[in-house]
Amino acid sequence: MEPYIIPVARLVLSSQVGAWCKIPYPGHPKGCPNYGTEDRCPPHAPHVSEYFDTSRQLYIVHSEFDLSGHQERMQEAHPQWSDRQCRCVLYWQPRSRKQLKERAAQAMKSLGLDAMAWVPEAMGVNVYATCKLSGLHLEQIRNLKTCRHVALIGHGQNKTKGQLKLF
Repeated sequence: MEPYIIPVARLVLSSQVGAWCKIPYPGHPKGCPNYGTEDRCPPHAPHVSEYFDTSRQLYIVHSEFDLSGHQERMQEAHPQWSDRQCRCVLYWQPRSRKQLKERAAQAMKSLGLDAMAWVPEAMGVNVYATCKLSGLHLEQIRNLKTCRHVALIGHGQNKTKGQLKLF
């Protein structure tokens, strides 16, 4: 199995999902602008157990982006930019998300799976704790050097079979 495909050792759930989405961050005083507007986000997203067959093996798939290397290249190219400008998601996040989608599609095909969630935290999954217990260390956002976007893949409930890109 590819190193970016990790069997979930223990699925850790949290009831704090919607509350996390409402935490203010720079440029977003009310939290995530997708909260309440996207089907893949709280409060509209289904609970993980409503979408996946959690009695069967689930897998974490992750992308990997060298954010510190990107920041150094941006600082060399734009010496007048601040650290925050050099780390701006607009310049690197599409590459990381594209890698995640490609990896998840390949993993689903090779493992014969039929359900995936791009935003598992919206479904009640504590992604940090689930990843840690499964052997994948995610860095805290404040000290982020390597960014990893995470998807959850597995077997869908009967009502979700065939919906490969619900989220």
